Amino acid sequence: IMALIPESHTPTPSGGPYLANNFRPIEVETTAFDLDVTGHIPEALNGRLLRIGPNPASAPDPARYHWFSGSGMAHGLRLRDGKAEWYRSRYIRDAAVVAALKLPPLGGPGAGLRDGSVNTNFTSFGGKLYAVVEAGSLPVEINYELESVARADFNGALEAGFTGHPKFDPGTGEQHALAYEPGQPVRYISLGQNGRATTKARIDLPHIPLIHDMAFTASFIVIPDLPVTFQPERSEAKFPWLWDERRDARIGLLPRNGDLATIQWFETPRCFVFHFVNAYDDGELTIIDLARHPRMFEHDHNGPNEGAPTLVRWTLDRRSGRLSETVLDDHGNEFPRINDQFGGQPYRFGYTAHWGRDVRFGPAMKHDVMRGTTELHHYGTDRMTLEPIFVRKPDALAEDEGWIMSFVYDAGRNLSDVVILDAQDFAGEPVATIRLPVRVPFGFHGDWIADGDAMAATD
Repeated sequence: IMALIPESHTPTPSGGPYLANNFRPIEVETTAFDLDVTGHIPEALNGRLLRIGPNPASAPDPARYHWFSGSGMAHGLRLRDGKAEWYRSRYIRDAAVVAALKLPPLGGPGAGLRDGSVNTNFTSFGGKLYAVVEAGSLPVEINYELESVARADFNGALEAGFTGHPKFDPGTGEQHALAYEPGQPVRYISLGQNGRATTKARIDLPHIPLIHDMAFTASFIVIPDLPVTFQPERSEAKFPWLWDERRDARIGLLPRNGDLATIQWFETPRCFVFHFVNAYDDGELTIIDLARHPRMFEHDHNGPNEGAPTLVRWTLDRRSGRLSETVLDDHGNEFPRINDQFGGQPYRFGYTAHWGRDVRFGPAMKHDVMRGTTELHHYGTDRMTLEPIFVRKPDALAEDEGWIMSFVYDAGRNLSDVVILDAQDFAGEPVATIRLPVRVPFGFHGDWIADGDAMAATD
């Protein structure tokens, strides 16, 4: 596992480490065709592997730069009939990109108010594909070739901003989202298959917590209220959410009908959570699996560097109102994914990327939460993966019958690959490795979008 930030690094009020090595932005958009492949790409994989992360279009002030704040860049790999047809990278055209690259302004609502960086994730809605972000800026519609089309408020359904982490519910076909931003209550939003977005609850809190992700069960929406809050007066960087010693840590269960009168709160260990693996109900218990960071944005105001996260299970007893914690894995685990067909339901397998002390990346991990075991896939010396995406095989019967796809950075070559693993032979040799002509900077999230899905219909 390579340390991208030296072993001796201690947090300082500078964003320099998040502008170096593979955090460093790339300077141009790229289009490449007919990519080299080692191994064999499964013919069933027809579609695009997408990824997004921060990539400032102009040189930021290192002292004030925060990894989460840069303008977004979308990366896409198109696979068809066992071939890697193209790779593309394109800026998401926020106001800063438009100004820096002297591009025509992007149309749609929110000009001058909600046209900041969009750099976190993708979602589909009403047959279109969007790049999304939390805390204020509107989603940006993008087309099949990853070009920005327009800012969007889902036909006026969004009261304010959106989220970087909508969650698909296989039981209902809807997406669940928690939205937060200064001056607004926390909003629970449901995006239906009918192409409509509905705010189901507005949760007024005495502070503004950072809520990056959420989880859901068949009965509840999981509301994290953890001690990272809006404190612009204290921030040493262009990111106003910091560790808050004044606040306790708690998590709430909100009935899915949005009835605030019956929300139940549970005290949690003092920590911060970016990502939930999954959650489900078990009688009078609610099970929540997550990556727990010891703290966040306390000493380092420029990035998420407060110690390695641990994969844990929180068991909430709704009768007693108490929470208990069990450690599932302590390798340093982040960017969890599952087979999405098991969202909100009992499940067995989760997949994470290594995230060690000083924001180190490395192998991928497969967690059997039923047996309590972890398998590692080492991609090789100085090769590091981020979010491992599970893609279900056609007509699969077993939960882990699929492929794991991820962008993998090779520090020795200073280039990136896309690596495909067989999820049932996780530690074995890759099924295929696709060589990219550039490196893909460390970023946040992505997805596999099969041709024929609603998202693929966007021209």
